Parts: sequence; C-alpha cells; structure tokens
Amino acid sequence: MPGHNGSVKQNVSIDHISIGSYSAGMSNPLSTYHHGDLRNALLDAALQHIEQHREVSFTLRELAKTLGVSAAAPFRHFASKRALLAALACAGYQRLNQRFAELAQQHSDPVLCLQQQGVAYVEFAVSHQAYFLAMNHPELTDKSDLPELEQACTAAFVCMQQSVANCGEQGLLAPCGPEAATLTAWSAVHGLAMLLIGGQLRELEFNDARQAAILVTGACGFGFLAQPPRQ
Repeated sequence: MPGHNGSVKQNVSIDHISIGSYSAGMSNPLSTYHHGDLRNALLDAALQHIEQHREVSFTLRELAKTLGVSAAAPFRHFASKRALLAALACAGYQRLNQRFAELAQQHSDPVLCLQQQGVAYVEFAVSHQAYFLAMNHPELTDKSDLPELEQACTAAFVCMQQSVANCGEQGLLAPCGPEAATLTAWSAVHGLAMLLIGGQLRELEFNDARQAAILVTGACGFGFLAQPPRQ
C-alpha cells in the first residue's frame, strides 16, 4: 500500500474528539428534545453516554431519565438496548461505507484506493469512537436477526474486498491470494484502531491516527502486494 494522499482528513488526533461529531441528528438531547423526535434523541443520548464513559454501559431507563421522559417511552422505539445499539452500529457502517465509496470513485489506482480505505477506517474509528464501539459490541456479533445491520456490515467488507480484487486483476497481489490479502488488510487496520482507541500506543508516541494508519497500511502492503507500493 502507498503512503501518501491528501484527500483524507489529516491530523486526526486521539486526544481531540468532539461529541458533536457523533450526532445522530441532535447536538444536545436535553436542550433540543421535543415530542415526536424521541428516537433520534435516544440515539444521541446513547452516543454521548458512550463517549463520556468509553463503554456501552447505559440502560434504556437511564436514557429515558436523561431525556426527562417516562421509563416506558424508549420501548416504543426500541424493543431493547440491543436494538438501539444495532441502530447506532448500522448508522456507523453506513457512514463508513459512504467514505469507502467516495475513495473508490476518487482513485483509479487500486493500490492507492486500498491504502486510503485502510487509513479512512482508522480515522473513522478514532474520530467516531462511540459509533465504532457500538459497531463492534459483543451483543451484535450475531447479526442473523438484524438484516439491515448485517447488510451494512457486509457492504463495508465487500468494498475493501473489491479493492483487493482490483489489485489482483492488475497482477499486483502476491501468491497469498485475495482472501488472505483482504483478511490481512482488515485485521491490520482494525487492530490499529483498537490500539489507538485503547491508548496503548501513547507511550510509543503514536498520537496521530492518520500517520499511524499510513505506517501500518504501508507495511501491510509490502506483505501481500507483488511489488513495492507506489509513491
């Protein structure tokens, strides 16, 4: 994978994260909630809770109390906390898929496209941590009863898989094949994202998500590309 491109937002630091970035449609559920928009208010309240606590520890009753509605009100929109998490995760995957699609249109070079999708994945995870934590919550591992979420999740993987396939069509893959290459690429960027979010890389002074992603995707490319990444 190559190591430079100016189209992706630069200098996304793990120390500068705005709750406003996570808004599902409302910036402050307490001040702007009004009758008829409870679903979006619940989503925003959940996102803010995840950001503040760095974990998915809320209950629907707690969100109801935050919004000043009855304990039963959230259940008119979400049958369970898992259902609300699924809605957040689906929205997160849709945002990520939109970014992947934009990059696919911007870059005719499949190697550059794949590298930038990897960088975009890490940047999304770090700058939209609440969404990312919802997307990877253990309660959503089994998506068999959540077809919309399963489709959105699959679309993200397929997009990266297509970029790898495009590299293969131009003879740019090593003998490992497209399946191994896709798994390697996804594992590398997902692992990096989790390390950045968890703060494990701070002591190593990897505080810039974009630069860290460029390093990892570049090194990853040397492993499954048939030739060195283009500069």
